[in-house]
Amino acid sequence: MRCRSILACLLLLSCLPLVACMKKVRVDPVPEPDLRPLPMDAKVQPITIYRLTLKMRRGEVYGTAAYDGLCIPRVATSALGERTELTRDELAEVFMEEADGNGFKVVGDTRALFDDPDRSRANLWVGGNISEIRKNICFPMHDWGNPVPSKGEANLMVDWEVFSPVDRQVVLRRTTAGYGKLDSATEGGGAEVLRMAFAHATRGLLADEEFRKLVTTPAGSAYVAPQLTQTQEARPMLTDVRVLVAGPDTPRVPSDSVRHSAVLVQMGDSHGSGFVVTDDGYILTNYHVVEESERARVRFQSGASVVTRVVARDKRRDVALLKADMEGLKPLYIQTEDVATGAEVFPVGAPMLEHLSGTISRGIASGYRRKSEGRVLQSDATIFGGNSGGPLVDGNGHVVAITVSGMQENGVPIGVNFFIPIADALKVLGIPARP
Repeated sequence: MRCRSILACLLLLSCLPLVACMKKVRVDPVPEPDLRPLPMDAKVQPITIYRLTLKMRRGEVYGTAAYDGLCIPRVATSALGERTELTRDELAEVFMEEADGNGFKVVGDTRALFDDPDRSRANLWVGGNISEIRKNICFPMHDWGNPVPSKGEANLMVDWEVFSPVDRQVVLRRTTAGYGKLDSATEGGGAEVLRMAFAHATRGLLADEEFRKLVTTPAGSAYVAPQLTQTQEARPMLTDVRVLVAGPDTPRVPSDSVRHSAVLVQMGDSHGSGFVVTDDGYILTNYHVVEESERARVRFQSGASVVTRVVARDKRRDVALLKADMEGLKPLYIQTEDVATGAEVFPVGAPMLEHLSGTISRGIASGYRRKSEGRVLQSDATIFGGNSGGPLVDGNGHVVAITVSGMQENGVPIGVNFFIPIADALKVLGIPARP
C-alpha cells in the first residue's frame, strides 16, 4: 500500500511541470533582404541614427521563458512600458555597425554624453520605433545552478522614419522585420537574439530601394527629397555673379540694414551665419557651416525661411556660396581694400542661439596675419559659435571679412578672433570683385 502511495506521489510530481507549462508564442523566421553593394559612382549622403524607441501595448504578452533543460515554457513575458533587455544606445550601435559595414556614411557618436556636434553633418536623420517583439528564451542550466546562459529565437518589427533636417519633414516611412536565433546557450543569449533581430531589420531598411535613392545620389547631382522634386538649374558660372563693390562715393549702410542682410544658416541641429551678396539670392558663408551638404536652409531677419543650394565651396579657405531662388534681396556692399589697423569693425551673426541672429558686436582690427590656409584679419570683436560665416563690416557698414574662428583657453574665448578677408574669399570662389 505504501509503495502505491509513493508511486502515486511520484506520478503527481512528474505531472506538475506539464500542468505549469504554456504554449510558446509564434516566432516566424524572416528572409534575409537583398542588400546589394552601393553603386561605385554614388555620392553617399551622411546619415545618423537620431532616436530609437520601444512602444508596445502595456501588459501585452510577447514571449515566454523556460528554466530547464527541456526548454518547456513556464513563464509569460509581457510588455512593461519601455523596458527591454537592450538599451537604446546598444541598438543605435547595432544600426551604425550595419550601415557602416555596408558602405553607408554614418556620422555621430552613440556614446556622446551631450549633444553630438558630428550629428549636425548628417543630411538625413533616421529614427525607429520597435512596435512588436516575439521571443521564446530558454535558460537550460537554470536548475543546475547556472541561471546565466540562455538561447532561443526572436523576431521584431521596426517602424522607421527618415527625416530631412533641411526640409524639416519626414521624407520616408518604412516598416521592416527582423529575426534572430541561437541554438546554443551563451551568456546574454536572450539579449543577443534581439540584437540579431534588430540588425536583420536594419538591413531591411538599408536594402529598401526608396531609402537607397534618398541616401545615394549620382556624383555631381544634388540631393532632392522625393516630395520636393523640382527642376535643378545648372551650376552657375560664378564670373556672372555680380557683387556690389564699395567705392569712395558709396553711401554708408545703417546698422539695421546690415542686420537685415545677414542670415541664419540652419544645418539640422546646428547653425551658422551668412550674408546676402547679390539681389538675386547669392549668399556667402563658411565651408564648415555647410560642409559637403548640397543644400542648406536659410532664415532671414524677416522670419522668411528658404532652402538654398550650395553652388560653390572651398574647404581649405573655408568659404561657401549658397543660392536662394529669390529676387529683390538687399545685398551688402563689399569693401575689397584692407581695413586699417585700429579701425572699428563689427561682426554680425547668431552667437550660440538661433534666436540671436542679427546680433552685432564691436571691436578693433588688430592687423592681418598669415596662416597655413591664407591671410586672416585678427580682431578682438566678440564672436561665439554660430557667428561663423557672418559678415564683418567696417564703420560704413561695408563687408571687409567673413567670421571664421576664435581662440579659446580652457573653453573660454580670449578675444583673439579671425576673419577671412572678403577679397580673398571672392577670389577663391572665382567671383569677380569689379566696381
